[in-house]
Amino acid sequence: MNEKPRPSVDRLLRGISTDHVETVRDAWREILQEGASSVSQIQEKLASSAWAENPRGPLTKYFGVLLAILDELDASAFELEIKRLRKSNLHPMHIKTLDVLSQRIFEEPATRIAENIPVFVAADIADRSLVVSNIEIWSKTKGLSLDNVTRIDVIARRSELDYLGKYNLFFSGIILTWPADTARGVKLWWRRLDAEFTFYHEVGHHVSGHLEGGQVAEQEKEADEYASAMMRKSRPVFTFIGRMLLLPLKPLLKRMIGSSRRAGVNTA
Repeated sequence: MNEKPRPSVDRLLRGISTDHVETVRDAWREILQEGASSVSQIQEKLASSAWAENPRGPLTKYFGVLLAILDELDASAFELEIKRLRKSNLHPMHIKTLDVLSQRIFEEPATRIAENIPVFVAADIADRSLVVSNIEIWSKTKGLSLDNVTRIDVIARRSELDYLGKYNLFFSGIILTWPADTARGVKLWWRRLDAEFTFYHEVGHHVSGHLEGGQVAEQEKEADEYASAMMRKSRPVFTFIGRMLLLPLKPLLKRMIGSSRRAGVNTA
């Protein structure tokens, strides 16, 4: 006898409890696609009396995940749920989670790109309008695939952050960092170039379906190759001119590479 399929929300929580990236990612996407039909399931789980008890194991994560996905689904339902939960009996740990996530009520996307993907830009970034216009342009690069990306967050770059960008494996979200101060001239040109490559790189992780966190060499190489291809496509005229200028030098470059390889073999 075949087992009855679990509702998407149940599969999401099951994936959270087992730290199974594919289960969480697929369930999250399904819930967003189902839309309003999943809202009642989430509200039912948030109405449980279990949130008043001392959370153990995966229960510490469930509360925040349910609120986060509800916000993605229905902002109005999310706001009403926040108000209801404030009057309910919650464990102190869940109250802290509620306080953090309730700030989303006042959070509006700076823009939306592709298929209605929200882009949030931190208020402490001085060049917010520049960030928005650049992301809007990059998102239209020919061949770029943003299917199933849930949201893009741009946060202020700080010394304690050890990354320029990050791909959220579980929720298919992209995080970019951008310096908080303003820039002009060459500094601004380099800043934009650096951020554009990072954006394509993180999209590359998403498109390639990478499921492992951290710096995995093979995955980083694949994401870099995707980013390089998108950089060329975003500058078709420059790429064409560059190829034309280098074309006459191609035979010479081949001979030079061949000579260096033979020299390497002879000296080994």
